Amino acid sequence: MASLEKTKIKLLAHSKNMLNAAQSGDWEQFSALDTIWLPMLQSALEEHGHHLENVVVQVLQDNQGIKSCITHAQKHMASEMQQNTHATASLKKYLK
Repeated sequence: MASLEKTKIKLLAHSKNMLNAAQSGDWEQFSALDTIWLPMLQSALEEHGHHLENVVVQVLQDNQGIKSCITHAQKHMASEMQQNTHATASLKKYLK
């Protein structure tokens, strides 16, 4: 298999693994994958440049999915924090 084809498969697989981790809420796995993503992508672009155009489209779609998952998780965490803050305030008020 040519180096270009291997690179395409490697990039697509890594991008999908990041998306799957984000969709399942496995943020530890996502973080581990994310730390090596940018250097991997930069290296591939330096080596193959415009030959990766068709891969970039799919990677961008995956990135939009990841962004959506992160936004949803942030909203969920903010809601939980707000509930905890209200519960703590109510408890302190009750204990006074």
